[in-house]
Amino acid sequence: MMMKPNFAKLSLACAILFLIGCTSLTALSVEPESPEVLLVNITPLDTTMFEQRLQVDLRVRNPNDFDLEVTGLDFTLHLNDQRLARGLTNKASTIPRLGDSVISVETTTSTLDVVRQLLNLSKRQDVNYLVEGVLYVQGTRLPFENKGVLIDANQLSGLSTGS
Repeated sequence: MMMKPNFAKLSLACAILFLIGCTSLTALSVEPESPEVLLVNITPLDTTMFEQRLQVDLRVRNPNDFDLEVTGLDFTLHLNDQRLARGLTNKASTIPRLGDSVISVETTTSTLDVVRQLLNLSKRQDVNYLVEGVLYVQGTRLPFENKGVLIDANQLSGLSTGS
């Protein structure tokens, strides 16, 4: 007969621990908000007849109230709606909570694609970019997409006319 009160206490203790555990897991499993990823710089590296190496610098802004432990990055960069390069890295980095950090990735693209991009540019044309991809963070994938203007033709024409 003594076993029933002990069983009730044990059951109550297990139930309390279960509820505390569920609450902790719910707090830890908050789905992170996707970061904002901006193109900062493109630096030409080595060139061969068929291949151009580029260093692409991306600023990753973390809108979350916790650090993002980045384990990888996969992105595609387009200039004026034409694919320029795809970048991959498995370099780990930490993006601070409510902060940002620059991630540099070496990419490879076709020399022909670079020449084609240069030929398509005119002095009176904006240079737009699109960077899209996935940031690998803490066991999940956070997709991102960002568009911007690298060169504004209206600003350039204002500089050349002296206005």
